[in-house]
Amino acid sequence: MMRIRGILAAFVVALSVVLMAGLAQSGADRLRADRAAATDTERAATETKRTATEPTFADAGAGTRVQLRAVTFNMCGGMCNNGTTSLLHHIEKEINDFAPAHLVMLQEVCYSQFEWFESTYAGTYEFSFTPLLTNYPSCGASDCSVNMDSDPGNDDKRCWIGQVLGARGALGAKDEIPLGGESYQIDSEGDPLPLPRTFNALCHDVALTGIAGKVKGCSVHLRAWDDANGVSDRARSAQAARLASELDADIEAGKVVVVGGDFNMVPQPNKGPGLDSFYRPETAPGGGIGRFYEADTTDTRDPDGTGPDPALWTLPDPDCVAPAKTCRSGQSTTLDLSPLKDDQRNSKIDHIFFSEATTTDSLSGGPRPLYFKDAARTTLTQNPAEAAKDSGGRYLKLSDHTFYRGWATVTVS
Repeated sequence: MMRIRGILAAFVVALSVVLMAGLAQSGADRLRADRAAATDTERAATETKRTATEPTFADAGAGTRVQLRAVTFNMCGGMCNNGTTSLLHHIEKEINDFAPAHLVMLQEVCYSQFEWFESTYAGTYEFSFTPLLTNYPSCGASDCSVNMDSDPGNDDKRCWIGQVLGARGALGAKDEIPLGGESYQIDSEGDPLPLPRTFNALCHDVALTGIAGKVKGCSVHLRAWDDANGVSDRARSAQAARLASELDADIEAGKVVVVGGDFNMVPQPNKGPGLDSFYRPETAPGGGIGRFYEADTTDTRDPDGTGPDPALWTLPDPDCVAPAKTCRSGQSTTLDLSPLKDDQRNSKIDHIFFSEATTTDSLSGGPRPLYFKDAARTTLTQNPAEAAKDSGGRYLKLSDHTFYRGWATVTVS
């Protein structure tokens, strides 16, 4: 595990306010506003009906088509939640409501929060962690100087933040894929980041009942920021290409590979070709050189299969319509800090990619924005019109990203 050390502790503390704003990329200048979601009652009813008709891994034989479910969530565990665990039961409920969620990919998770998930789901899920930063002063310990000496054995894990992968089954050996991008890390103004990140995709082979050894899951967080010279865009494009290339051998070996996380890149090729390495050549518009389907794509259903509400957006031109079977599109996965105005737009920068789908009709997914309805943060809503606001008029929310669910029907071999 790579570490960034030798930075003076006083310097770190003085810059903590800057750092708290730096882990997430707002993306507020990209693409479209969020939709009003179906009610929780409607979603629950649809989920019950859908789950009852789907084969399960437990009774899957060779050739059986089975629905593989995954969730990804940049939970903003440091910047938005300060390393606390008091609100994690909301995430637990979202995971449980998508039962069975076979794979759980979380980003910006403080180590103390990772331990909470391990303990809460003991016996049901296995969880793994890899750090993005080991000296982050917003996860519960304001002084991280002990983590910046030459001895990794005395680290205070309250300064760790990173990616988590969970499986509803057993995790195999950890596969941390180095993605690069550590050189010349800068913010939107072109200024060097005082605490550079270390970028590894956290991957595991996972043993799911009835399909053991056939699935590999990865949780990723790529470089953020948009600078005028495209330095960060080039870096994360290279990171995505490196990851896709490293997973080729797993796909060739017959595994179903699922990658979820905060890519900090939008799908549309005219906004940047960074995801070309993931999208398949037949994907409209623009194609790609990849081997993956993205969950939230051209289907006209909402994520629960109940119909458009509204229909998924299909920018840019040409619109993603027949005869296109799969598209580079989808709904926003970021949340604005304040009520939306007509000229404000969000962006889709979180993705769930599946290396296999029996048909594109069996593939679906979408974001669930999680706002708080009350100042005490006891109840969530997907509708920003119902969201409580702080004294500055900003929405109260669990994270600046949405909780994102996706599924694909895969064939058991």
